Amino acid sequence: MLITKKQHQKILNDLARKNEILPAISDPIFKAIINRCPKYRADLVSRITGIPKDVILNTYVEKNSEYVIDNALERKKVSDVVFGIIDSIINIELNGGYYDGLIERNIAYRNKIQIDLVIKNQDYKKMPKVIQININRFGHFKSKREILKFRSKDEDGIVETDKFINYHLNLKKIERKYEQGNKLSKLEKELLILTLKSVEEINKLSEGDEELMEVAKNLKDITYDINTVGLYYEDEERKWVENAKIKYHEGLALERGEKRGEKRGLKMGLEQGKLETAKTLLKDNIPIAKVVQYTGLSEKQIQKLC
Repeated sequence: MLITKKQHQKILNDLARKNEILPAISDPIFKAIINRCPKYRADLVSRITGIPKDVILNTYVEKNSEYVIDNALERKKVSDVVFGIIDSIINIELNGGYYDGLIERNIAYRNKIQIDLVIKNQDYKKMPKVIQININRFGHFKSKREILKFRSKDEDGIVETDKFINYHLNLKKIERKYEQGNKLSKLEKELLILTLKSVEEINKLSEGDEELMEVAKNLKDITYDINTVGLYYEDEERKWVENAKIKYHEGLALERGEKRGEKRGLKMGLEQGKLETAKTLLKDNIPIAKVVQYTGLSEKQIQKLC
């Protein structure tokens, strides 16, 4: 999304009034933080995987996060972060919310990396490991562990291969610990800082800590970058549209259940669902032209809702 200097200044004024900055829980901000903060990136990945921090720092190689599309029917796949170290490819996915198919989507991203490596490496024994780190803002897995590690195993727990590893971390659990005033580990602090907006809270959390201070500084710098801010609001707009569509389809399904066989009732339900979707989008300052595109309503119908 392109935003003007005037719009950017208004955003900055609003954030300054609230003493806030743009949070790193959004994909564009998260990617920028991971790319701009080498010490934080190395320490975070080291604490999750056990790979020495100096190995990550000294052998880091940035990788393209957009995968090659194999056929005309395949959808575009873009990971959040992909980079290489001496004997591994690291893929980090920030998952702000859960939906059916999310885990499968991320596995598909990991598989794309694996397939590319198989094609390029004739000596499979020397093929690097593929490690995917999922930072989740939901508690999909019922576990008390801080870090969940998944590998392919048989019924007796024998690991098939150590070449492909998935990690899952629960941001929600860490946020609850923080809100309850409980002591946090260094790893939990490194994950929590991604969710914070308050400058005061970020400064307090990062004080005296080299890696966290690196993140705090860059979060402030990113907030003043008009290009990154544009990407942030484009991502927020996409999320709101997706949520509105989900609410619309949920409402439609309910209407269909209640009005099964009643064509008139179904038609009214469809229309009402579109109107509710339009109201939600307008409330979140989505332009009228895009509301027309997303709902199928006429501009005249939408203007009546303003």
